[in-house]
Amino acid sequence: MSDTMFPQEIDSETIFTVWRIDAQTQQLLQDARPLIVTALDGFDARIASQEKGQATVAALLANAAERANVLGALRQHWGNLFGQGPSADCLVRAAQIGRRHFEVGVKPRHYLALCQLLSKIVTDALLQDATIDTPQAVDAVGRVVMMDAEVVLGSYYGSLADLVSYEAHSETRTLKDRLSVLEDMAFLDALTGLFNRRYFDRSIAVEIARASRERTPLSLLICDIDRFKEINDGWGHSAGDRVLNELAGVLSDMGRKTDIVTRFGGEEFCFLLPNTKAEFAKLVAERVRAKVEAVTIKLESGEPLRVTTSIGIGIYKAGDTAAQLVQRADEALYRAKGQGRNCVSE
Repeated sequence: MSDTMFPQEIDSETIFTVWRIDAQTQQLLQDARPLIVTALDGFDARIASQEKGQATVAALLANAAERANVLGALRQHWGNLFGQGPSADCLVRAAQIGRRHFEVGVKPRHYLALCQLLSKIVTDALLQDATIDTPQAVDAVGRVVMMDAEVVLGSYYGSLADLVSYEAHSETRTLKDRLSVLEDMAFLDALTGLFNRRYFDRSIAVEIARASRERTPLSLLICDIDRFKEINDGWGHSAGDRVLNELAGVLSDMGRKTDIVTRFGGEEFCFLLPNTKAEFAKLVAERVRAKVEAVTIKLESGEPLRVTTSIGIGIYKAGDTAAQLVQRADEALYRAKGQGRNCVSE
């Protein structure tokens, strides 16, 4: 395999344009630099605190020394990316990281999980400082994280393409082709760090195909924050963003290794539960509902806020399309709202 295939082809100016990495973004990162550096200092501790297999982080690599090596290189890379600002050198380094990940067996999902955790850690840090223009800074950080992830994964898939002789002359592929692949892989929600609707749409198609092929159960939970509009109207959109971010952390910590937790849109979150029968899906839904109800969210003013969620359950039936399964869960959610909210329906 050629070591020069991808890094030297990167046109940083074009990639920065795609991801809106401009002078304003650089300034936002500069303003938030102390917070980001502090957050990165805690990254290793957050990795270590994950239970085995959780968020696929601890399962990154079987070899502990290799895992430490990979995580150490990433931490240094991210430190440079945020400390000095995105640059052409950062993109070349990201591409080299992608190649290295392929060589040592880091799966794309593992890397996306690391990016998800990084986004959450940095977002949590930004939300704690009232002097930072939080929505814009979080958006900037999210775009930079995803830009970096796209280059890493683009290089990874470039390596994979070489290995299986996919597009044998891949070195002649245009930058436009590469950017199209990279944009298609933007899977993280910038605010919450969870996987987004695009990732959900692809995942549910994969899981339905697996459930159909292997004749295994599949369940879907759609969770909607009750009276979320009243939170935005009464406390402001920054309070709404804080609620979304806090609950995203709660929900992501509740999933199994195989579960897929996403921000579906607005105030809705989804749990896609592979190999899960209806009775267990009900237990999961009730556990999620009770956990959300028990959480106290501290607003910027210091005022405590409690929220509840209504949850609809959809159970896969043979022959279902993704749209039909989502509709079944959505109709159940509507019934839960009609039953007085803060409850589960199927």
